[in-house]
Amino acid sequence: MPIPILDDIAAARRTILRRTPLDEVEAPPELLDSIARIFGERLTPAQAVERIIADVRARGDAALQEWGERLDGYSGPLAVPPERLAQAAANLDPALLEALQLAASELERFHRRQARNSWVDFGPEGALGQLVVPLARVGIYAPGGSAPLPSSLLHAAIPARVAGVEEIVVCSPPQRASGEIAEVVLAAAHVAGVSRVFRLGGAQAIAALAFGTDSVPQVDKIAGPGNLFVVLAKRAVYGVVGIEALPGPTETLVIADAQADPR
Repeated sequence: MPIPILDDIAAARRTILRRTPLDEVEAPPELLDSIARIFGERLTPAQAVERIIADVRARGDAALQEWGERLDGYSGPLAVPPERLAQAAANLDPALLEALQLAASELERFHRRQARNSWVDFGPEGALGQLVVPLARVGIYAPGGSAPLPSSLLHAAIPARVAGVEEIVVCSPPQRASGEIAEVVLAAAHVAGVSRVFRLGGAQAIAALAFGTDSVPQVDKIAGPGNLFVVLAKRAVYGVVGIEALPGPTETLVIADAQADPR
């Protein structure tokens, strides 16, 4: 995909500064063609997500297995054995593991200062205050297909751990070549102290976390970025569970002065 070159402010306002509602996002023709091949009819991304969520809610693990095979080419076990997390960390390049550990340490230091405490004031008319209680179980979506993002996992899991969340559940899509979650994502899960990891991606992962299945526990809140289908799924299940945000695509801007020729 070519990198857009913007020569003036007007062009920037028409492109990178424009905010398009999710329902108005124009899906590329190749994406719509792919949806048509999978579903056997022309659907918008939002309609495809609704179908997947309804199926997972109705059929649980059986739907997860079928959608995993159709969308990710994976039909194996959903749960990652706990020992695989430590194994992935042990097999990781030492410099990369050290970077993950440093990032986790800095994130923990930051979020410990951010934490809010409960307080109660007692007076002649009674007591008033605020109780700050951690959620029991949180789900995290960690992108892991063509672009594994261990940093996203750390940024979601470390605050949950600092807050005192009892169980942190991670879903990440398996890579097509190996059928496994990227090693760096598994290593990050180990560093972050994650409770359980599942080989699940896309809208089906969000549906599983929101409604629960025999294998995947229902969570109280879902965090983490993803592609258009993940974001649409998070929006669809909001109210059933909490969500932290509807993250859009990453925006990277390179500014060149008169001495640089971007062409």
